[in-house]
Amino acid sequence: MFTRSIVAICVAAASTSALALPGTVGKGPNVTYGHNSHGVNLHSLSGNPAHGLHVLREDSTLRLGRAGAFSLGYEAGKLDNFLDRADDVLDNLERENLTVAEGIALANETNELVEILGRDGYLRVNTGLQAPLTPIAFRTAAGVFSVSVEADLEVRASILDDAVTYDAINQELRTRTSLYLKSAALTKVSVGWADELWRQDNRSVTGGARVNLIHGALSKQVVNMKAAATNDDDDDIGDIISDQYDTNQRTSSTLGLDVGVAFQQDNWRGGLTLKNINEPSLRYGAVGIGCASLQAGSQEQTNCLTADYFVQEGRIAANEKWVLASQATVDGSYSFSNGRGMAGFSYDLTDANTPTGDREQMLSLVTGYQLPNVWLPGVRGGYHANQRGSRLSSLSVGMTWFNRLTLDALIGLEKVEIDGSSLPRTAALSLGWQSRF
Repeated sequence: MFTRSIVAICVAAASTSALALPGTVGKGPNVTYGHNSHGVNLHSLSGNPAHGLHVLREDSTLRLGRAGAFSLGYEAGKLDNFLDRADDVLDNLERENLTVAEGIALANETNELVEILGRDGYLRVNTGLQAPLTPIAFRTAAGVFSVSVEADLEVRASILDDAVTYDAINQELRTRTSLYLKSAALTKVSVGWADELWRQDNRSVTGGARVNLIHGALSKQVVNMKAAATNDDDDDIGDIISDQYDTNQRTSSTLGLDVGVAFQQDNWRGGLTLKNINEPSLRYGAVGIGCASLQAGSQEQTNCLTADYFVQEGRIAANEKWVLASQATVDGSYSFSNGRGMAGFSYDLTDANTPTGDREQMLSLVTGYQLPNVWLPGVRGGYHANQRGSRLSSLSVGMTWFNRLTLDALIGLEKVEIDGSSLPRTAALSLGWQSRF
């Protein structure tokens, strides 16, 4: 039941926008390369804008993303069988006609469950879409310009735990324990520029800038699990979320500015990127406000009053905005075989929040080689580690077929048990098609 509810959540959020498909999951080969740039990878345009000069050969004036790219990823908390445990809580809250002994024992058992769920249980799903034909890079007398159109959806489900007690009068369990859902559907149009600023012998400095127009539809919901388990309409959590999603959603737009600089000497390159230097922000819909105006005793009012309770407890905010924090990233690489091969790194000097509030500060070590024969695949690999938040690490591999078709996969090194199987706590997959280098 709960697994189906999570799927319903994703469907409900995706239906809000035609392009609303992780900010945190890279698209195309970026799943492997991270924030590092390899000229063979057209999607490098989303990293240091100064590297945009290198996605075109010197004799080339235009390069397209062809079919774009699609990515899907997830991250789970360090709790085995999170969804099954949440189902157990719902089942316990649904039980009626409990004797005193049964009720006290069940309350103690459920308290242990909700405490673990609140501490360690979460599931974040990210999906992203690079619009067909983009990114586009084209050379002019004033430098290399780029255009990118992409969309992302991030959904995060967690548990707000509260004490479970036995109600001897009604012979059932009582609690304010709730599902806490945050979602962000984002559409972004980016226009970038890069050009050589200085050259002397075999050394050069390249600069770049990028303007991002971001439209977001952000929503968060608090769903009282007791009310959801015993509602008269027999609606499951997915139905309740779908019914109330629009009410809790807020749409807004903002502009972000990125700048970058890169130094190159022979085959060595180093860069510095400053993202979101103006720190734009998008607002979530409010929760726990205006509860008295809602229908008395309704599911909607119960959820509103429960949200207000957690607001007063300081567990969540009634009004919240996602600030795209300014973030500095350094990168470096060594290229070989006329630029077909590279080995490098990227490191975020500061951390930033994902749209749904998880902290990330990434370190990536990467390498790749694109074979000159069109019938042989290009290969790449990477190691990635989050220095903040979940502190998860992962390995990624990718291949490029016919110099155009890209397939990349990322697998986390930490494990969690789901439905009796040991699975990585994080994973991602991306498929794309771009014009050849």
